[in-house]
Amino acid sequence: MRKIIIFCIIIITPIFLFANFIGMNHGGRAMAMGNAYIALADEPTAIFFNPAGLSKIDQYSLKASHQNLYGISELYNDMVAFSAPLPYSRIGVSWTQISLSNEYSEQAFYLSVASIIRPYGIPVRFGTSLKYEKISVLNYEEANNPSNYDLNVGIMIDAKKDLTFAFVANDILRPEFKILTESEELTTEFKTGVCYNWRKAVNFVADYVWNEDDSFWNLGGEMWFYNVFAARIGMHEDKLTTGFGIKAKYWTLDGALLSDTNLGSTYRISIGVKLGGKK
Repeated sequence: MRKIIIFCIIIITPIFLFANFIGMNHGGRAMAMGNAYIALADEPTAIFFNPAGLSKIDQYSLKASHQNLYGISELYNDMVAFSAPLPYSRIGVSWTQISLSNEYSEQAFYLSVASIIRPYGIPVRFGTSLKYEKISVLNYEEANNPSNYDLNVGIMIDAKKDLTFAFVANDILRPEFKILTESEELTTEFKTGVCYNWRKAVNFVADYVWNEDDSFWNLGGEMWFYNVFAARIGMHEDKLTTGFGIKAKYWTLDGALLSDTNLGSTYRISIGVKLGGKK
């Protein structure tokens, strides 16, 4: 009975932002910095934030994350992202889902490619992600299981060695999803961001996000100690985020905490592995 009640809440109200593919697990590092990440993204999770960031990765890299949302039993959020270096480009593939037991799930599959050009010696990175998004509603005969394709594009410009600007357009194809009687169209979302790196140890990041209905800022930062441990803090809209990072030669560990006034706190852990390639 409890599952049915939670399922009805998810379908009828936007409290978890379901049917929008917004509440997906996109890794712990970005979440700890308020999801202000489009100008910093330099790991496989760049697939979700700014595919242009894949061009920074010179090794085969894998990132995975698992999260139990807000302490609700059997409500989970998972992610796996992989990137590979090619001679003139970088590619990435990923999968992420949010699910409630065997009742409801949203899944997204990404195929991304990125490269770099240097007009007048200025590094300009660009990338795109093709997405396949699917909603599954089980044990409810009247519900549909819609799916559709979508497209994200992004760009990064290294204006200076320590200053990067970025722009992203998400959900360009504006796909529609019909679960019950009414269909919902994803609106195109735009982001512009900046990252300032101070003394190779501190990153200050800010993203301005807007669509046809809303606009807001995401703000964050991280400080690295001896390039091994990082402390992070951010603001995602009006929600405070904090976290940490640990980095070794072949692996990384990221933790994040998001505080919500109505829902309480939720935690996320991500593990990354470098599988080889250029050093």
